[in-house]
Amino acid sequence: KKLAKWVQNQRVFYKYYINGDTKHIKQHRITALNNLGFVWNVFEHQWNANFEELKQYYAEKKTFEVPKRQNSKLATFVLTMRNARKKRNEGIVVQKDVTLTEERIDKLNSINFHWGLKRPPRKQKAPAINMITDYDQQYQLLASFKEEYGHLKVSMMLQEWIKGESSEPSNKEYKRLPAFVAAIKKEHDAFREGKPSIMNEERVEQLTALGIKWKKPLNEPRK
Repeated sequence: KKLAKWVQNQRVFYKYYINGDTKHIKQHRITALNNLGFVWNVFEHQWNANFEELKQYYAEKKTFEVPKRQNSKLATFVLTMRNARKKRNEGIVVQKDVTLTEERIDKLNSINFHWGLKRPPRKQKAPAINMITDYDQQYQLLASFKEEYGHLKVSMMLQEWIKGESSEPSNKEYKRLPAFVAAIKKEHDAFREGKPSIMNEERVEQLTALGIKWKKPLNEPRK
C-alpha cells in the first residue's frame, strides 16, 4: 500500500511538472524513473499496448473484426474506439473526454482502421424441402449417403461437418438430409394415425429397407 501510494504520487507530481510546477519532482528523478521503465500514464500506456496488439492482429488476420470469444480485451478496445468516433461525429463528446483524441485517430488511421463495423454478408438459406415434389430426389440422396457412409446418422455427420471434425461431404446437399429425415418421420407418424400424409405403405417399406428407424407406437410393448 505504501509503495502504491508513492507510485501514485509520482504520477501526480509528473502532471504538475509538465504543467510548469517543478517543485514536487525534479528532472533527475524523472530520468531515473524513465530508466526503470516507469509508466507515468497508465491509461495512455494501456491504450498504446492495445493499439500495438491490434496492429499485430491486423497484420496476421487482415481484419479488425476481433471475435470476443477469442480476445475479449481487444474486441472491447475496437468497439470502444468505434463508439467514441461515432460520438465525436455526432457532436456529443465532452471536451475532457480523452478516449479518442486527434492523435489517437491519426494513429488508428495510419493502420487503415475500419471505423464502421464490417458485417459479413448474410448466408442465403437453402430453400425448404417440399415433401410432395422433392421426395424422390431426397430419397435418392439419402440412399447415396447410406452407400457412401454406411449408415443413416445424418444429424451426427452434420454436426461433425460444422465443427470441422470430418472432411466436407462429397455432395453439399447431404447437409440438408437431417431436415428430410425429420420430415419423413413426422409424415410417418401422421400416416400411422390416419392423418393426411405423403407416406404410403410402399414408401414406408422402402425407407425401412434402407435403414430408417421409426418411432414405436405407444401401444407396442418395449423390449
